[in-house]
Amino acid sequence: MKIGSLIKFHRTKQGLTQQTLADGICSVPHLSKIENNSKEANEETIRLLLERLSIDLQDVEKLEVEIKELLKQFTDQMYYLEREEVKKSFEKLQKKKDLIPFTEYLYLYELYKTRYYLFINELDLAENQLKWLNSHRQNFSQQEQYLHLYVSAIALILRGKMEDADKQLSYLIENAILTPDYIGELNYNFSLVKSSLNQYGPSIYYGKNALQQFKEDFNFIRIANTQMLLAVNYSRANMFNEAEEIYKHLIRNTRILHMTHLLPNIYHNMGDLYHTMTQYSLASLYFKKAMDLLEPQSDLYMLCLYNKAVTEFEGNRFEESQESFRQLYSVASKYQHTHYQLFSNFHSLFMQDQVDDAMIYLENKILPYTKKRSELKESHQHFSYLLADYFKEKGQYDKAVQLLD
Repeated sequence: MKIGSLIKFHRTKQGLTQQTLADGICSVPHLSKIENNSKEANEETIRLLLERLSIDLQDVEKLEVEIKELLKQFTDQMYYLEREEVKKSFEKLQKKKDLIPFTEYLYLYELYKTRYYLFINELDLAENQLKWLNSHRQNFSQQEQYLHLYVSAIALILRGKMEDADKQLSYLIENAILTPDYIGELNYNFSLVKSSLNQYGPSIYYGKNALQQFKEDFNFIRIANTQMLLAVNYSRANMFNEAEEIYKHLIRNTRILHMTHLLPNIYHNMGDLYHTMTQYSLASLYFKKAMDLLEPQSDLYMLCLYNKAVTEFEGNRFEESQESFRQLYSVASKYQHTHYQLFSNFHSLFMQDQVDDAMIYLENKILPYTKKRSELKESHQHFSYLLADYFKEKGQYDKAVQLLD
């Protein structure tokens, strides 16, 4: 505890001058040196100063221990994804925020606070925190420097800057420089980044590492999330049996552990798996099962409906597909999801054999829209390839190459 800074804080808070506080205890210059933490005062002087400020030294010592324990609880709750509990811990820390700078935990608190803002997806608050941390990083301990790098990488992931996040997480993993408390989460995030970069083998490898750590920690929610990530990558790597097996375990375990809020995502991913396997009836069934558990205005509901419509089309169920696209356009218009309106219009033209009109619409409407939005990167790539194939069939190879580049 920086006792001198604490004395100065309470003296100014109570509106006392240095002369008033020091009177009969020590000289004003001596007090000034104590408050600036440039001079070690004897215990009796400190006791008398604190007594005049109505502060109990034992309470001060207990406060530092309490802050340390609260910070540990705070980060543990984020690790175990205890959203309600971590919110309560943050509120408790906020009540002590004026006193935390007088402890050795100031930068740890600010780092954890940044991580919390990322945890609740408050990216603007997190960015402001990172700017403040960057200006103070010369004062960090080595472990705080590593934690700063890790928190910055999470921010990059949430902003979709996967290549930059990959470099930072790679450095942390290769040098094994984070404490064991972060190993599982670090491997999970690295697996997530590798998956986003279409590096399915490395993603599976680091996902398995994360899964092992989460099992050792009995971190059931993160176990389920990691299994989901592994199943997605097994599917993309054409390891269909492995993916299907994981999804079946996930359905059972989420029910047993009362984590049924995960079921819509599981059902959607199973639909995606069966679509990849060209088992279109099963795929449509699981997209519908997911939709039945979701509100129509949710992004996942519309994604399931879109995938269901595409699956029905590829399974030669054209009337059902047309109806699904009509339904999607209606819901997307109601809740102002522009990209699904655009996608519905394109597919409607395509299914009415207006292929040339559909491709003009794709070139002039959809691709300019998806290009500007990082969250639609996969859709942009998909439609770019689709239009490139159309140009190749028309013999317009320059346009096709331009799109593929």
